[in-house]
Amino acid sequence: SSKPRPHGGSGRGLHVVQPLGSTLHIIEGSTSCEQTVDVGDNIPSMVQADDVHGTGGLDLVVTTSRGEILTLESDVVPYHPLNVWSAGVSRAPGSGNAQAHGFSSSQGIFVHPISRQFRDVLGIYIPITFEIFDRRPGIENEPNRKAYEVEVRAGMSVKRVFFSHKYDTPGVYTERIQIPYGPGYYAFSVRLMTTHGIVYEDTFHLGWNVNYMGGLWLIVCLPLILAAIPILMFKRKPNWEEDEDYGSRGAGILGREPPP
Repeated sequence: SSKPRPHGGSGRGLHVVQPLGSTLHIIEGSTSCEQTVDVGDNIPSMVQADDVHGTGGLDLVVTTSRGEILTLESDVVPYHPLNVWSAGVSRAPGSGNAQAHGFSSSQGIFVHPISRQFRDVLGIYIPITFEIFDRRPGIENEPNRKAYEVEVRAGMSVKRVFFSHKYDTPGVYTERIQIPYGPGYYAFSVRLMTTHGIVYEDTFHLGWNVNYMGGLWLIVCLPLILAAIPILMFKRKPNWEEDEDYGSRGAGILGREPPP
């Protein structure tokens, strides 16, 4: 097939997880198969989907009316940022933007695994690799609609935007980001706004210069260690003949005979 391979899940159709009372109804759109799970208590809120345990699979997060939080692990549906359905600004009530991308979305943005892996970055800049994709029908013939405003925020606040750029072509981009807020652990939100005002987002976490003292120790001590190595390796071989001649002349330090 010449069609591009879809991002996200590996199955076709819409996968629906609908709570009714204390029962979860899990429906696979491609086969119309249904599976029910009774959690033993009323489910008052929408089911969330994310890789909670870090196993590479998509987990279901269920909350009950008694305040319990349950996670249903899955090793069949692979994790992908486009498969995540969690509480975000773009899906918050009253935000005016209830759209969210997923497996069947025609456009969106997501951060590549090389950047979203949790780690401590030591340095001035943080490299972030993300991909903008747009598969809307006929988009190649409408260049005025190929405008993608990308923001990177430290958290969700609009006051903590430290990168903003407008792209005119989908693809993979790597940007070097500098954080002006000091060392610490951050939850980054990469957001894409289209010409229709629809917002797509992806979030990931990492640390920036949390263990900066380790790098400072190298900067201070490494030059001293390198300068001391030649001194420690230098050895002078004594010449006893020169020492005897020097002493027999009876000359002092300045090369003259001492006064009587």
